Order: sequence, then C-alpha cells, then structure tokens
Amino acid sequence: MNTTTNKLIERVGQLLEKGQKVAATKRNNSSEHVIAPSTVNSPLFHEWKNNSQNFISMVCGEDSPYYKNFVDGVKTAHPSDVDHGIGILTALKEDLELGYLTRVRNLVSAEIFTDFIEMAQHLLDNSYKDSAASLVGAVLENGLRQIAQKHTVDVKSGDDIGSLNTKLADKEVYSRLLQKQIQAWKAIRDSADHGKFEDYKTEDVKAMLEGVQRFLAENL
Repeated sequence: MNTTTNKLIERVGQLLEKGQKVAATKRNNSSEHVIAPSTVNSPLFHEWKNNSQNFISMVCGEDSPYYKNFVDGVKTAHPSDVDHGIGILTALKEDLELGYLTRVRNLVSAEIFTDFIEMAQHLLDNSYKDSAASLVGAVLENGLRQIAQKHTVDVKSGDDIGSLNTKLADKEVYSRLLQKQIQAWKAIRDSADHGKFEDYKTEDVKAMLEGVQRFLAENL
C-alpha cells in the first residue's frame, strides 16, 4: 500500500479514537424532576467534528455520500450524533483499506507524478536535458490517460500522447489552444526518444516541465 493511502488510513484511525473519547464523555442530564437528553463534552465534540468534516471533505469531496451524511447527521453534542459520525468514519476507513475510493487513487497518482517531476527537475539541473525531456513526456502521457479515465473517454492500450490529446480536445475537456501546446510537448519528447537532441534546447525542456506540471495540477 502506498504512502499517501497509509497516511490517510492512519489519520482516520486517529479520528475514530478521538470520536471514542468524545463518546466516553457522555453525561446524563436528567434528574428526578427534569427529563433532558444526554450530551457529550461540547468543546471536545466540536473539535472532533471539525477535524473529521475537514478530513472527509479532503479525501472524498463535498459531493460524496460520506461528507453529506456526516454533515447531516453530526450536528449537536449528543451521543447519537457521535455514534453516527463514528459509523461513517469506520466505513470510510474500510473503503480506504480496500482501495475503493477513486478520489484517493487520484491523490496517489498526483503524488507519483510529483515524484517523477522532481526527478526530471534533478536531471535538468544536472544538464541531462534529453533524459529529462523523455521523462516529462512519459509523465505527460500517463497524466493524459488518467484525465481520460476521469472524463470517461475511451482509451486503448496503443494510444500515445497524440491520440490521447486529440480525444480529450474533441470531448472539450480542454481547449484547442491547449491541444496545440501539448502537441508541442509531444514533439520535444519524440525528439528526445529518437535521438534528435539538436531539435530542442534546455530552455524548451524547462518550459515543458513547468507547463506539464501546471497542466496536471489543474486537470487531475
């Protein structure tokens, strides 16, 4: 299991533990003459609630059933609300462990892409422009595949940057102007892969790296 997912599972475990501590502060407010609902420690409840809500929003998005159910069901410092929240976090932890969350897979992909971008930057800093160009091209191709899957664009195993770029532009995932820019990056990658190192300069690879990094950040 990758580092990002492990960290998310660890964090949801911490929130479950904190939720149990909140539940343990349950206080009976009824007396001989007054019937009142039980409550939990209010400051601790709101701290846990805000931590959990922020975490669920980051991992699942505000349109997810996890987030909506948490917001709807965890409102007041009552034991039933705490139990509701603990149930949601437990289900989220299970889905994280089983790898069922698409948003998490996208976060992991972004982390992997970042690692390769940093590697390409290291190559470029050490005057290996050709290796850097080839690596950034590979990152771009993988990124285009991820974007295509995200937008349910049909992808074949033989698709390269050019065909993926055409499919995404045809579906208006991004503009024709951006399509042309991606084709220019493809040309640099192709030249690097085919030993035509004189066709581009270090400055071209630097601009390609920065552009691909920005493109992936905006579209993944």
